[in-house]
Amino acid sequence: MENDNNIHLQIIRLFSGEANPDEKRNIQEWISRSAGNRKLYSDLREIWLSSGIQNNADNYHLEKAIGKFREQIEENKRITKTRRLTINLLKYAAVFVLLLAIPVAYYFGIRNSGQQTATTITCPFGDKSAIVLPDNSKVWLNSGSKLTFFSDFKQGGRKVFLEGEAYFSVSKDKKNPFRVKTSALNITVLGTRFNVKAYPDENTISTTLIEGSIDVSGNFGNALLKPEQKLQFDKGSRKMSIETLSDTSPETEWKDGRLVFRNESIGELAPKLERWFDVDIVFADEQVKQRRFTGILKRESILEVVSYFDFSKLVECKIQGNKIIIKSQQK
Repeated sequence: MENDNNIHLQIIRLFSGEANPDEKRNIQEWISRSAGNRKLYSDLREIWLSSGIQNNADNYHLEKAIGKFREQIEENKRITKTRRLTINLLKYAAVFVLLLAIPVAYYFGIRNSGQQTATTITCPFGDKSAIVLPDNSKVWLNSGSKLTFFSDFKQGGRKVFLEGEAYFSVSKDKKNPFRVKTSALNITVLGTRFNVKAYPDENTISTTLIEGSIDVSGNFGNALLKPEQKLQFDKGSRKMSIETLSDTSPETEWKDGRLVFRNESIGELAPKLERWFDVDIVFADEQVKQRRFTGILKRESILEVVSYFDFSKLVECKIQGNKIIIKSQQK
């Protein structure tokens, strides 16, 4: 049983990428014990991601920050129960100030040359994140994704750089168009909802419009999308295609913790599952990659996913540590 001090330390170490396997297991067990634990973990994770600290860990003296964090928790414990509600609010405020004060000090202490500073928010494999940008636009980041924006975000034009997958709900501002830049596509909007998928290890970049309109430009020229249209750009051929979708849920439901697939091969699903659950998928034969499935999977446990495919009686799945081996079902 972990006491509060230790679990808070381990959570911050997890956020900073320093947690060992035992600490990760302890955190998972602690989260599963109560809704209150899950809520606290979620709150701390959002604060951490919003601060952008994880991208300059070496400069921020993380161990010192962790020590101050633990001191604040311990001080709060000494407050009487009659002041518990007030002190809980102060606790979250103190954590928020602590996490934000470090990059501010870094900015004034080191980056005093007048150059714009970048904030990069990273969503690790096996997770997803929701953030609010300075203009109140909302962004959901899928597993293995990274979003970057600069300190002049509101004054110099609303521009973000995306690597991976994100769903955007953009606040309207006619004077300042919102721009999303990927490795090969530039997307310009005024106010809308759309999804962008631009993982560096995949052959295509795509964007799907849900509401409003977006202008997409690249080596192919320009294209103006309408709602329920999906644009795909092939990195190899440098060609673009547009299709109208009867169902956009497979493109966007990931932000709500659901993986929706319609007649999709397991070979195509594998990269999504690897990112969602932070596992490696290995195919024992080429034939099994062509097996096609339709369904909805929730972001719960990789065991649930393995059971789903096993029940189909089309493939066999075997778990070896962090590796999932999939082969054709033996008849």
